[in-house]
Amino acid sequence: MNFTYYEAFKRNNLESSLNLTNNVSSSEYVNNTYQGNIIDNKAVQAVFCLLYTSIFVLGLFGNVLVCYVVARNKAMHTVTNCFITNLALSDILLCVLAVPFTPLYSFLGRWIFGRLLCHLVAYAQGTSVYISTLTLTSIAIDRFFVIIYPFQPRMKLSTCLFIIAIIWVFSLLVTLPYGIYMTHNTLESTHYCEENWPSEKFRQAFGGMTATMQFVLPFCIIAFCYVRVSLKLNDRARCKPGSKNTRKEEADRERKRRTNRMLIAMVTIFGVSWLPLNLINLLNDIYIPTGTWTYYYLAFFMVHALAMSSTCYNPFLYAWLNDNFRKEFKQVLPCFDASRAGGPGSAGGTGRLGAWRSERTCNGNETCQETLLPTSVVIPNKLGGDSPPSNIPADTNRGGWINKSHDSVEVVLVAYTAGEDVVHITDPTEKTKDKDKTHLTAEIV
Repeated sequence: MNFTYYEAFKRNNLESSLNLTNNVSSSEYVNNTYQGNIIDNKAVQAVFCLLYTSIFVLGLFGNVLVCYVVARNKAMHTVTNCFITNLALSDILLCVLAVPFTPLYSFLGRWIFGRLLCHLVAYAQGTSVYISTLTLTSIAIDRFFVIIYPFQPRMKLSTCLFIIAIIWVFSLLVTLPYGIYMTHNTLESTHYCEENWPSEKFRQAFGGMTATMQFVLPFCIIAFCYVRVSLKLNDRARCKPGSKNTRKEEADRERKRRTNRMLIAMVTIFGVSWLPLNLINLLNDIYIPTGTWTYYYLAFFMVHALAMSSTCYNPFLYAWLNDNFRKEFKQVLPCFDASRAGGPGSAGGTGRLGAWRSERTCNGNETCQETLLPTSVVIPNKLGGDSPPSNIPADTNRGGWINKSHDSVEVVLVAYTAGEDVVHITDPTEKTKDKDKTHLTAEIV
């Protein structure tokens, strides 16, 4: 099982075409009479060339921009941004290696890049796919713990870098067979780069393992984490209503809809992008003659382009929709309308909160009220009133206030770190004899 199009076969007129996984060597295809490979159609090739070129340009531009924005601003060197940068690096590798080499090899009908690249390209492609999916999984797990277990200390930057190193080492090791079992063959003066597995069972076992570890497990983990996060955010609003007005209720509902749409989009795009390619790879591993199907090659390029297009979506989903990233993008690229930034704010003195900041108050009569504060509210990095509870992470920039009275306790704490998702910590105070006792919850905003 491979992520590229590595198997050469020849028709009786000695024209070349390519397959995905080298289930059969090129020499076994010399006498084939397979005709009508639709991918040889010049119009089809032109469409795919345009599609792959668009993916290459957009994916490379977006991911390089993400890396540059993080590198130029030390305030952006946070846990979430490190994961996003690692995702961008893996997507850059995909853009450089998978996007151009796969269609070029197919449309040319021969391997023109030499013996060394025959081994390295397939190896690097498999590695970058693993790095991308495992990084997406790490981001989901990190957000899961921030929301579900708000009292636990946030992951340290050193821990994040260690996890990233583990991801790279694991990806390099698990995809090593791609580098080992690729062979550079010559048939009638034409060079081919194809897989040469020691046995059919080994090839099938490796294909099944790849599908499981590269897609099935990451998808299940990502879906589980974001479903739990979505349920947790919705659960916090299920409180006996106080004196909400219609405008605030609608704003609150819109905030939750927007959050849920974002989480659904992250899961859906990952699944839709990678499921078809993994299915066609598994089909190839299980049923060898797929290479002789008239529309197999067209189907492969369609699902391959769909998978590669994820390199364009990731910068938008994980960076552009982040307020701090978007602000940095607008500083780097003046062509963006700076007025859309929504007001002043910096990583240092103040923190500008996005449209997702909410406040919840619970009174002694067990009535809770959750209100949404305007997006333009600027919270200083210094608490007014009493000292913050000790369970707020010490390395978090904090802003907010604490109001206490005889009948109620109202705590509004906004914890945020420059360059990453805002963590909003509020206090739906539990009814206890000690009215100063607080119970903090958190949500990514």
